Amino acid sequence: MPKMRMIALTTPKPGREQEFHDWYNNCHLPELVNTFGFNEASRWELVAKLMGSDTNPYLAIYEFEADDPMAFLGQMGEAAQSGKLTQSDAQDFGTCYTAVFQAIGEPVRPS
Repeated sequence: MPKMRMIALTTPKPGREQEFHDWYNNCHLPELVNTFGFNEASRWELVAKLMGSDTNPYLAIYEFEADDPMAFLGQMGEAAQSGKLTQSDAQDFGTCYTAVFQAIGEPVRPS
């Protein structure tokens, strides 16, 4: 199966940072990994911007494998719409960016 990475760039709403981090780390990531078969999910905080205009300070990377990534994402969307996933309104949805990428080769590692 093809290797995929879903990335999410996010920003919490002002004054709700702790609520956002608590939900993301203790609810959202575990729900996605344990419900949908992600191999792994991790979060990252921006420490240096090299180029671009995106203002989101947080990144989540979700690793999974799927022959049909749109069907995989559709299952997640259905779960969110039906209330099977815990949602949070502490995220600024006006700034977030989410996308799925498919691997196009093997990782390059030191020789």
